[in-house]
Formats: sequence, C-alpha cells, structure tokens
Amino acid sequence: MAWVLITEGGLTVPLDLSRAASGFTMTGYSEAHRKVFLGANAYPGSNAVEANARMSVLACLAHEYAHVERHELGYSRPTGLPDVLLAEAETSIHASLHRILGRRDREDLVEDARDRLMRWLA
Repeated sequence: MAWVLITEGGLTVPLDLSRAASGFTMTGYSEAHRKVFLGANAYPGSNAVEANARMSVLACLAHEYAHVERHELGYSRPTGLPDVLLAEAETSIHASLHRILGRRDREDLVEDARDRLMRWLA
C-alpha cells in the first residue's frame, strides 16, 4: 500500500517483495532491472539511533522512488565510496520533498542526508 501512495500518478516501476521476508536483505533500486527490491531493512528498528535505521517504510520507499526519478532524469549514480554517500544524501533530500510524507518522515530523510554528507566529508 505504501508503494501505491509513493508512485501514484508518477513513474511506473515494480516493487519486488521476494526478499522482504529474508533476514539481513537490503532495500534498493536496481537500475539494471528497473525495479525496487524491498528488503528486511525497510522495517525500522525500535531502538534505532541513526535516521536511516529508524525511517518508516513509507520514507524508505520514498527514498528508493527518488532513485527511480533521478535515474529517469539521467543522473549518474556512483557505486563506490565516497561518492555513493553524496548520491545517497542527494536522493534522501529529493525524497524528503515527496508530497505524501509527513513531518517525521521528512525529518528522518533530511537527517539521513546529513549523516551521509558528514561521512562523505570525512
């Protein structure tokens, strides 16, 4: 249901749920498959300190959908450190502007961007 809210009226990209029930799987957008994979990490930790770990499923999917939008716009997505941190920070900022998100989700996405930028600068 969260995916429908995020993608409503936008780009059509499938959400693959096959990894969601397997422990330690990662949520992510695959440019090669043009598909978002939902992993177990999409569900927030109850005692999470870092913004990335406490993001709601909606915020997590907004972040992945922002990857889709940026890919469609032709943004180059680096995969190696440290530049992947910058790309992820930009994507979280992009996602924070999604109209469906509430205040807490926006704050978590902006804090995630800040955390990644701090690691990129280090």
